[in-house]
Amino acid sequence: MRNSTPHKTLLLLNLVAIAITAMFLEGCTTPGNRPTLYEKDGVTYGVTKGVFRSRWWNYYERGCSYLDGGYYKEAETDFKAALQTRGKDQRWPRTYGLHFVPEYFPNRELGIALYHQEQVNESIRLLEISIEQHFSARAAFYLAEARRKWISDGNKDTRPPEIEIRTPAGTEAVAATEVAVAGIARDDRFVSAIAVGGQSVLVNVCAAEVPFEKRVVLDADQDMILVEVTDLTGKKTAVEIPILSDVDGPVVSFDRPSVIPGMLSGVAFDPSGIVAMQIAGKPAALAQGPEETMLFSLPLSQNDITESLYFECTDGCGNVTRGAPPLDMLVLKPAIPELLLSSNGCSSFSLGRGLYGLVMNGENIAIAAHPDPNNGVVVEMNNILDGQQFFFDEIVVAIQASSDNPIQDIRLNGKSIPTISGRNTLRTSRKIRLMQGVNTLTAHAVDNSGQEGIDEKVIHREANAIEMSKNKLGVAFLGSVGNTNYPNGDVYTSDILDKLGFSEPINNRFKVVDRSMMDAILTEQSLSEALASSKNKLALGRLKTVDIMIAVRIRGDQDSIEIVLECYSTETAVRILPPVDVAGPYAEMDALIEELGVRLVQEIPRVQGRVLDWDRPEITLDLNASHGIRDGLKCLVFRMEQQLSLDKNEILGEKPVILCEGVINNVMKRFSTAEAISVEKSQDLETINIEPGQYVIIK
Repeated sequence: MRNSTPHKTLLLLNLVAIAITAMFLEGCTTPGNRPTLYEKDGVTYGVTKGVFRSRWWNYYERGCSYLDGGYYKEAETDFKAALQTRGKDQRWPRTYGLHFVPEYFPNRELGIALYHQEQVNESIRLLEISIEQHFSARAAFYLAEARRKWISDGNKDTRPPEIEIRTPAGTEAVAATEVAVAGIARDDRFVSAIAVGGQSVLVNVCAAEVPFEKRVVLDADQDMILVEVTDLTGKKTAVEIPILSDVDGPVVSFDRPSVIPGMLSGVAFDPSGIVAMQIAGKPAALAQGPEETMLFSLPLSQNDITESLYFECTDGCGNVTRGAPPLDMLVLKPAIPELLLSSNGCSSFSLGRGLYGLVMNGENIAIAAHPDPNNGVVVEMNNILDGQQFFFDEIVVAIQASSDNPIQDIRLNGKSIPTISGRNTLRTSRKIRLMQGVNTLTAHAVDNSGQEGIDEKVIHREANAIEMSKNKLGVAFLGSVGNTNYPNGDVYTSDILDKLGFSEPINNRFKVVDRSMMDAILTEQSLSEALASSKNKLALGRLKTVDIMIAVRIRGDQDSIEIVLECYSTETAVRILPPVDVAGPYAEMDALIEELGVRLVQEIPRVQGRVLDWDRPEITLDLNASHGIRDGLKCLVFRMEQQLSLDKNEILGEKPVILCEGVINNVMKRFSTAEAISVEKSQDLETINIEPGQYVIIK
């Protein structure tokens, strides 16, 4: 027993020695320990946060650091080590406990590292795997670069792209100021860019076949839409889609003099044909006239004259020309023979405004109009007032042109409108789109003697209740989540967010909080911590009148930059959108920021639907998952109210009246539900009357 202690001590020393040796050997063979650090332009590469524990997220973080610095072999080794434990590309994977990392894309990053080492085939395979597992703009950018390199290495691109147009057919008239163009672009290698009507279509991933759809605003005389497709090698194919744009109402001319009781008649013309003519609510008889015109006639009695005597002429595309028919004489005593009316046996007296009363044997027998001579061409946009306000994108302009000679040409803002030959007075109309703000309308007419007439009016396209800034979705660009790999990363991030906030797509869609007005708590340094808990995120949301808070992550390597937006609801404090990202070369930074704005807008589509049911405070809507809506998005509930002309004789359109807001809380296949909330603090939800059939639009 006395000799056992030395043996135990020796055994313990041997075990310690073995443990130390094992630790040393592990340190020598594991790529996680004692890494090679590199420094370039003031940035150290090959680093990680905290202790390196040879876990998949440690290898991934260090591999990204190597890759960003251009140390591709070292990056390759780390990404392969990460893939041995976890092989799926994804966002926000859990590391341990309740800890998460913003992204984990080992297939993508290894593919990029191999691309830079000229291993193009394997790079393409890994990048395709990454996109299949979870799309990212960075993977799509480098896949395009790798495929371009693959083609240049001898895999020739032999043919230009092909374009299949599915809509519009090109043979039917389009009675609208915009049209949807849809089709498929194909290439024997890869389609990289599509433009429709001069507008770019987002192509997420270059591919052999890419479907596309784009709405195009049409000019009044537009006869084609150009579609262009470009492949990765720059080969381009263009197709012209013929468009029969018909936004003009029929041209109408009444025979003179027009006497009631009597037959009102005239002629109408439209390239798409005349399908109906109504006067005082009665259908007129139609008969084919010369030169594709249509003759109309309708007997009217004194009883047919209502407070407002109007006509409506409809063409084959549904366009309508409206107005008041001319009335040269209203006979009050129809029993008196017409011969007496043409004799000298009656006297007249002025009623004012060009009207005269006819008297015979002491009785008022008729009221007649005696207009002054035209003294040239008179043209008028008679349903438009100078300085008038409109709340719609599209209006119909009614035009009347008259002269002592036949009208030969009519134009609105320089665009020609059809006429009827040999007629001194013409009425017509055109559907036009308005821009936000001031719009100048100029109607111009010429008769066959060369005399001209002009009517110019300035109107205003005002924002309606839905479009007003206070009812737009409020967004705040908060700053950067995590550290960037730039020496002045915060300044760089701030510059990108400032440009994004001022970009056209973002300003048109959202109400953007000025970043210079943000409170001190929203400094870039504290943002990551603030977004780490739901409680802090809700507190941030209450600091500003915003609906969505947006944070950014920026990643830059030697050749490209990646910008990723994360969007949080101020109502629920959770991410309500998938990350919105772009990637590309530094030289295209401005274009990338513009594209980022377009992608963000696309993720929050401003779709419109109807109310199905109202069970305070729950609103059931016909909007569903197919519309691209998500839990946490806000909506506006509204009804439509008719807007009448100043004389109350014409419905100019409808404008929305907002009833309340709602927060989408359950999106199903066929419908969705939202919780009603007040538009303003003073609004009482108990007083709101929401009815099925009323409208809802995503805020």
